[in-house]
Amino acid sequence: MKTDVFANRAMALVSGFFLAATGVAGLPAVAVAEDDPLIVNMAQAPATLDPAWGCGIVEVGFVQNFYVRLTQYGSKPGPDGTTEIDVSKIEPYLATSWEISDDGLVYTYQLRDDVKFASGRPVTAEDVKYSWERVLTMNGCGAFVILDGFYDPPLIAALETPDPYTLVVKLSRPDPNLLQLHAQPWTSVVDRDVVEANGGIQANSLNEWMSANVTGPGPFILEEYLPNERAVLVANPDFPIQPASSKIIISFINSDPTLLLQARGGEADVTLGMTKASVASLSDNPDVRIIANDHAISEQIGLPNTKSPWDNVKVREAVSYAVPYEEILESAAFGYGTLFGGPFMPTLGEFTEGLIDIPTFDMDKAMSLMAESGVATPIDVDLNIPEGNTIEEQIATIIQATWRPLGINVNINKLSATDYIDSLQAHTAQTYIRLDGPGVPEAGYFLGYDMTCGLQFNLTEVCLEDAQMLLEEARGTIDDAKRQALYDEIARIWSANTPKIHVYSDKHTTVLSSRVTDYHFNYEMDFRLWAKN
Repeated sequence: MKTDVFANRAMALVSGFFLAATGVAGLPAVAVAEDDPLIVNMAQAPATLDPAWGCGIVEVGFVQNFYVRLTQYGSKPGPDGTTEIDVSKIEPYLATSWEISDDGLVYTYQLRDDVKFASGRPVTAEDVKYSWERVLTMNGCGAFVILDGFYDPPLIAALETPDPYTLVVKLSRPDPNLLQLHAQPWTSVVDRDVVEANGGIQANSLNEWMSANVTGPGPFILEEYLPNERAVLVANPDFPIQPASSKIIISFINSDPTLLLQARGGEADVTLGMTKASVASLSDNPDVRIIANDHAISEQIGLPNTKSPWDNVKVREAVSYAVPYEEILESAAFGYGTLFGGPFMPTLGEFTEGLIDIPTFDMDKAMSLMAESGVATPIDVDLNIPEGNTIEEQIATIIQATWRPLGINVNINKLSATDYIDSLQAHTAQTYIRLDGPGVPEAGYFLGYDMTCGLQFNLTEVCLEDAQMLLEEARGTIDDAKRQALYDEIARIWSANTPKIHVYSDKHTTVLSSRVTDYHFNYEMDFRLWAKN
């Protein structure tokens, strides 16, 4: 669930919007590789194949390739001849066009009539309605996305299907983010006949069959799947827009040395999830290309604001000056990141360059603020990190040393993946380090869970009532300038309270073999435009 409010969306809400589809709009055309499969190595395997139930980017990013949605992101040039997602553009996909009422409360989508399920049955507006209602009934992470975090009242007031290829979405409030929501994997259209034949829909519960199977329709068919080991994707011959590769073989490999060895030896065409140290070791290798893309993810030090000593704003501010940001960026992330100030990652459209100062390492300032806090030292602090994460272990070790002169003794707890996530979700972690960001790259969505008082997903337990009131206003504001002014004021309030520390905005790194001719970066792993010669 977690990972630009678009100018054209704001205009659309005021005047009504109509956009015609022309194939995979906004995405460049590439030649289809017929025989030689694309070999992809990934460090992490999906935990579920159900787009309604997945929470992590790995799950929904992988599974989105087997389904279609109403809209999709556009494309723009990326590094070294590649392309990348353009979150400022929303293009047609299953929908051919849409109209938005002047008050922003009614979206009317017209759908393609040439997309079919494996059975040959055409995809209709009823299938979209069923798929979304399924997500809402199951009430997992997908429900939060579809509702954009608005539960009371629910953002979606009604879904209507006046004819087979028209879907009318009625809202309880204006939401300039809606078109982007409908590009998200959680809104994927599933085959209701297959779902009903295999467990149907149970309220507040997963569907076991869907956890290990896909129903389509989408650009790929899942030909073979061995959980945590291997997946084989083949192009869906009946999908109207063919992907660039006719076959993709994916191996899930959680050994970083193995990923590095196979990337270096040319056994993998695309490698995802290698540590930054391993990626950096390939920088002089002429047989590979390293593609580094900015995305809305950052390394964060969580300071749960209700827990001592973080319930004292001066202590939070003090430790923020006792982080050697540039050293960490170079030594832990090998330069694959960007320093920034404020609550928003620089890739989010609401980020204003220069509004908030980039944080600096200043021990004199840190010591002064610690003295102003009035908190008695020494203080013992437990810091949770996931076991095996070398970057976060290195960050933890560095701040353990730099916080000690403040009288803060850091005890590093390396937890298993399960125990680490449990400590965050149960809000038992006193302090933690996490690579995190919004699943929908938009500041309102991000702060909608990350800064909402009392919300379970608000891991830092920050409650800034003035900022929350402004956020509520901003999320329903359709005027660009007014909305941006509100987000700027939110950023000032947030920064004055230092609820957490953004160490740096991460760059997503992908290693490509020399055989790869086409690569399109999407933080949700869109395989449609990956190809090799």
